[in-house]
Amino acid sequence: MTLDNQSISLVIGIDFGTSRSGYAYAFTDDTKIFGKTDWSGTPAPYPKTLTHLLYSPDGKVEAWGFDARKKLAQLRKDKAADKYNFFQNFKMQLREGKERTANGPVITTTNGQKFAVVDLIADYLRLLKDLALKETKAATAGILRENEIRWCLTIPAIWTDADKQLMRNAAQKAGLIGDSEAEAERLLLVLEPEAAALYLQEREKLQLEPGTRFMVVDCGGGTVDITVHEVVSGKGLQEVAEGTGGAYGSTYVDRSFREFLEKKLTAAAIERFHDEEPVDYLEMMADWERTKCDFDPERSGNIIYFPIRQKLYKILAKNYSNVLESLADEQDGEDSNILLSRETMNGIFTATLDGLVEKVEEEFAKLGSRGCDLIYLVGGFSKSPLLRQQIKEKFDSRVKQIVMPSEPGEAIVQGAVSFGLNPETIRSRRSRLTYGCEMSVPFDSDKDPKSKRFYSDDLEQYLCHDRFCVFVLAGDSVGVNEEVIQIFVPVEHNQTQMLFGFYATKKQKVRYTDESGVEKLGELTVEMPDTTGGINREVEVTMYFGKTEIKVEAKDKTSGKQCSTTLRFSSTYSPEILGG
Repeated sequence: MTLDNQSISLVIGIDFGTSRSGYAYAFTDDTKIFGKTDWSGTPAPYPKTLTHLLYSPDGKVEAWGFDARKKLAQLRKDKAADKYNFFQNFKMQLREGKERTANGPVITTTNGQKFAVVDLIADYLRLLKDLALKETKAATAGILRENEIRWCLTIPAIWTDADKQLMRNAAQKAGLIGDSEAEAERLLLVLEPEAAALYLQEREKLQLEPGTRFMVVDCGGGTVDITVHEVVSGKGLQEVAEGTGGAYGSTYVDRSFREFLEKKLTAAAIERFHDEEPVDYLEMMADWERTKCDFDPERSGNIIYFPIRQKLYKILAKNYSNVLESLADEQDGEDSNILLSRETMNGIFTATLDGLVEKVEEEFAKLGSRGCDLIYLVGGFSKSPLLRQQIKEKFDSRVKQIVMPSEPGEAIVQGAVSFGLNPETIRSRRSRLTYGCEMSVPFDSDKDPKSKRFYSDDLEQYLCHDRFCVFVLAGDSVGVNEEVIQIFVPVEHNQTQMLFGFYATKKQKVRYTDESGVEKLGELTVEMPDTTGGINREVEVTMYFGKTEIKVEAKDKTSGKQCSTTLRFSSTYSPEILGG
């Protein structure tokens, strides 16, 4: 198996999630996928561990995964946690973080320390990498070389090119790959719902006929990601419509529950319980996790008794006796449990599930009358009976079947390995943006402003600068190996360089590169040392589309000089510009 003439003998997939993360791997001469379920500190076997990090006062990783949460709870109990820093849900800050620097978003902790989100992700990926390499090298008697490994790192489908680049930066910092272009080819960024689609096709052994359309609804801890693919001949998949998604994962249900508790028992009491009894607070949230996952409106009783943990009860009795009195009045004398009615539970889920359903509706709207044949629910949140009920009620009549795999938590990570074993399985994708470059063209006095006009002595005409030369439009279907070629000529006889600026926008109609909503991706300079042909020389620019990242090559056809780059967004981009 080769990738750009580099031999690959092992594929390792990493599903870096908002709530949980894990890895799986396969050797290319066997293709059997192995996953990890015995994580340190885990209460039960599961394909992923918690995406948690705990840093010591000197800035080193003290613990991670389940161990990080347990260590933090003990530190808080011992009143020794002040100078430690604990992080969870930091993946979402890569996209949502408001405080940004040239290196991307930054998190400022309660003790005033600043942590770059890219560095947090890099540290976590490094820990996963080291664990995966220890396991796989043990299976090969230690003879495996790192340049024989292809890494497949999952990313949400809704992420922009800028988010992808920050993830690539984190992977390089983590040591998954080096900094060279050759090394860059060993890292594939895999769209999470596409990984799920491959898992369903390859690992669940679903026999789907060519022409079958299916929607993957990937319900994770932080986001829901939705894509629609159609099966093509040879078991390949092509994307039917541009994917969608949003921040409607299970952690937002947890946030609603915390808000419910603060209203019921006061925010001050809950905060005090969190600070004074951190171990018990974690146990309470574990109680909620079980309650949340088990809640089935069709099978659960009319009332769920959620226990008030003993130490929380003592805090309430000693300092907030009026709260207990009000609770008892509301609940016919019951004050040792919180009574959760079906209506209350539905209300805790409502905002998140309404947003999720709306996103599925948006995807159906893109499909027109053809629609799709199947819906697949994957991701840990998809185990929720209430979520499944909502999806069934809203969309069962529009598809032939709604399916959930036997273990939705492993679908993404194992699908990422399947993708790494055969990247060509995904045949085409929909371009999220309009991509192109800046160029100078003959000035149109009826359309172009005079401020963009300049005169070329060698061409003997007025030209317009800042014109947007389109390579692909937003919404276009592009094959994974598709290339678009444009030819450019110099505006001066003795020109020895041609500088290209590359841009992207959500717009389908764009004329100038300095319009609002247009973002610069990068630049590329082509050397043109042989000026013999004057203005009749050609530079060929090729953009490669369809993969999760876009590459550009430029070649001076006279001298043969060639250069290439991967398009990058500024790490301080504004998500609103591109509708991200």
